[in-house]
Amino acid sequence: MMEELVAAKESAEIADKLKSEFLAQMSHEIRTPIHVILSYIGLIKSGMNLMSSDEVQSSFISIDSASKRIMRTIDLILNMAQIQTHSYEASFQYHDICNDIITKLDSEFSELAKQKGLYFRINNQCSKCKIEVDEYSVMQIFSNLIHNAIKYTDEGGVTVEIETNDELLIVRVIDTGIGMSKSYIKNLFTPFSQEEQGYSRKYEGNGLGLALVKSYCDINNAKIEIESEKGKGSIFTVTFYKS
Repeated sequence: MMEELVAAKESAEIADKLKSEFLAQMSHEIRTPIHVILSYIGLIKSGMNLMSSDEVQSSFISIDSASKRIMRTIDLILNMAQIQTHSYEASFQYHDICNDIITKLDSEFSELAKQKGLYFRINNQCSKCKIEVDEYSVMQIFSNLIHNAIKYTDEGGVTVEIETNDELLIVRVIDTGIGMSKSYIKNLFTPFSQEEQGYSRKYEGNGLGLALVKSYCDINNAKIEIESEKGKGSIFTVTFYKS
C-alpha cells in the first residue's frame, strides 16, 4: 500500500512538472514570434512617420490594438491553464499595493483611457499599504479589473480608490460604464461567461479575465465583491486581510 502511494505521488509530481514545462514552452513559442513581428512593425512605423498619410497612421493604430488584444488573450489562456493544472507557484512577499502595483499600471491605463476620451484616476488614502501578497497575481487582479472597467465605459472614466484600517486593505475599481444586470452578476466569475454572447456583441473579450481575478483573489486570501446596475456603472471591491 505504501509503495503504491509513493508511486502515485511520484507520478503526480512528474505530471505537474510536465504541465509546467509545457506551459512555459507554449508561452515561449507563442510570445517570441509575436514580439519579433511587433518589433519590425515598430521599425516600419518609425521609418514612415514623416511621410505616411492619415490612413497609414490609422492602420498602424489598428495593428497595435489588434496585437495587444492577441497578447492579452494569450496571457489569459496561459494563466488560466496554470490555475486549472495547479501549476502556478505563488511567491509571497511584502509589497506596497499602491506604489509597487497600482502605480505601475498607471501609464498603461491612463493612455488607454485617454484614447477613449475617459479619465483614469488613482485616489490613494492609504498611508501604510504594505501587505504580504503574491506580486504577479495581485498585479493581474488589478490589470484585469481596470482593463475591463475602461473597456466597458464609454463616457466618464475609471477611479481606483485605496484605503486601509488596522485589519484590512481595501481597493475599489469604480467605473461609470454600462454596468451589469442583477441576473448576470451570479455568473460573473465563471470562465468564458459574458453578458453579451455571439459574434454580434459590441465588446471584444473571451470571458477569462474575471474568472482569473477570482482565482488570484483566492490565492491571496482576498475577498472580491461587486456592486453594479445596468447603465449606471460598476464597483469592484477587493479586500485584503492583514496578517
